[in-house]
Amino acid sequence: MNMARCLRNLILLGALLAPGCGYHRLDSRPRVAAWLVKGETVRIGSFENHTPRLGAEELFRKALENRIVAASPWKLVPTTASSRWVLRATLEHYEVRPLGLTLGTSTNQASAGSASRLEVVVTASVQLLDGVTGDVVVDRPRLTFSNQYRVDQNFASFDNQELRVVGTLADDFAESFLTQMLEGGD
Repeated sequence: MNMARCLRNLILLGALLAPGCGYHRLDSRPRVAAWLVKGETVRIGSFENHTPRLGAEELFRKALENRIVAASPWKLVPTTASSRWVLRATLEHYEVRPLGLTLGTSTNQASAGSASRLEVVVTASVQLLDGVTGDVVVDRPRLTFSNQYRVDQNFASFDNQELRVVGTLADDFAESFLTQMLEGGD
């Protein structure tokens, strides 16, 4: 009987202390930033690519569109429509770096010195503009994302793997930027 009372008191104490633990749901926080109003429209304006990787801007644009639709308070509108908010982005840097080298094997000495691991690094800048005035509301310069992957000795598969890694980096970029926005950081 005494054990049941002790357990009940511990549960009651835990229930009383739980609200003060410092953790709060992000979707229940008061929205203080003007751009966090649910249902307002946003469009993706210019998405420039200043890197040698052709087509990378389309992967990043698509990832950002998907994240806006899935996890933001905004309604995404076409690029030709007017909107309350406008996102503008620039891919500034794209680099593939070899990280590890193979030593070759007794049966394949030609593979010695080729990359065994690569790192893809992408740097992008994003701005949120007021769709009415054109003023920059939020500026996130030089967001950097990188990912590593192993390369098999068949370099014919390099382009396919690189495309997959860039797609993953684009998703990371979109998620990180929107998380910063939704948490109210300006």
